[in-house]
Amino acid sequence: MRRSFYLSMPLDVDGWEIVETLEHLSLYDEFAERLYDALQLIREGQQHWANHQQDGEWSVESSRVVTEVRRLSSNIRQRFDSSLDDLPRCIQWIVGESSESSVTDSQYVAALAIDRACRVVEVLGRWLTDFDADLYAGSPTPPSAFDQNEPVSFAAFLSEVRREQAQLEIEARENVADLMGAAKYYATLASVYASPLLSISEKSRISAAARKAGNSSVVIRREATADRNQSICTHAKRLLRDGRSEREIVGIIVGTDSALKTPGGSDKLSAKQIRNILLAGGVFS
Repeated sequence: MRRSFYLSMPLDVDGWEIVETLEHLSLYDEFAERLYDALQLIREGQQHWANHQQDGEWSVESSRVVTEVRRLSSNIRQRFDSSLDDLPRCIQWIVGESSESSVTDSQYVAALAIDRACRVVEVLGRWLTDFDADLYAGSPTPPSAFDQNEPVSFAAFLSEVRREQAQLEIEARENVADLMGAAKYYATLASVYASPLLSISEKSRISAAARKAGNSSVVIRREATADRNQSICTHAKRLLRDGRSEREIVGIIVGTDSALKTPGGSDKLSAKQIRNILLAGGVFS
């Protein structure tokens, strides 16, 4: 992969700089949404590490750990698949961090999300630039000139080159899809580990489910949601015993962290959604 698209300092990735580097390329608009999604996941991962940044500078520890996770991500996945340790312990062991490290479980997992999202950007960067290089190489006239003066000819020329490289595009798309799936999976799991609402045993159970799920963030969200719903039902039962009405109970829960849609997130469930959870859980009839 071209050096310009290897993101060696993932905590310093600036989305606008990436966009400015690629947005002039012929096929950028077609891949822009995937690129923005990847950059958003990188930003979310960086936010997990926010306490390691001071005056715009990242701590030595954070830079080292995230860089090592990028370098050793394949080893981490292999260990996780073959061991009984949860994911943060696997990462900690592979990168050689001590048990006294100030890095949290959610930060270890967020580093994996950052890695996969960075790889999405790298794959897209390589595909887009290589395609334009071939486009220019096939014509003595810059394609940009065709676009301005002969848009019909340019479109035909673009389609022809694209047909010739159909297999390369398929491979790039499939690679990006796999990497995005993994990035979302790790981002979801990082939010689970960041949640103050889940116990250590609950987080370990969700991590075990993650091992079985592979790169399915849907399964992880379902596991986390089950704990959230159980917490809501438990809270509601306690309020019922105190003589609260159903309407009061829903209103009280809406105002608590029990109503967070996802562990570690900020968006909350609506009153209607909470009522449906309580109906499904048999708390309300």
